[in-house]
Amino acid sequence: METKKVGAPDENTNAEKWTIEDATDLFEKALTKSVEKEYDFIGEIARDLNTYRDIFTYLVGKFPQLKEQHKRILANLEANCFTHTKKGEINVAVGIVNLKSNYNWTDKTDITTNGKEIQNVPTTIQVEITKPNED
Repeated sequence: METKKVGAPDENTNAEKWTIEDATDLFEKALTKSVEKEYDFIGEIARDLNTYRDIFTYLVGKFPQLKEQHKRILANLEANCFTHTKKGEINVAVGIVNLKSNYNWTDKTDITTNGKEIQNVPTTIQVEITKPNED
């Protein structure tokens, strides 16, 4: 019985090459860069590491054990962006767009209703007026 090789041919240079060791190394480098406070957005770190920003999400899907490290990287970048915006080191509008687009910030809403419609319930006030006794 003849066995046939399955999968990509040996000469295929597009085959998956990520190992947990390589992915961990990339995440460690990204984490180091994220605490340098120069970066506000994971795309900037990806650029400087000669990769693309979506690789981090892809690798978390492939290696779930990197999820906490990914969250730390994003938390550092979010804090950097907020600080840079607050101090006027970056344009306020750019900071707001970055925080809303990449870190799920939203405009302030009515927190008393949790986004639900308030039912208009009429309030009835009963007033009793008494006259003083005229004796």
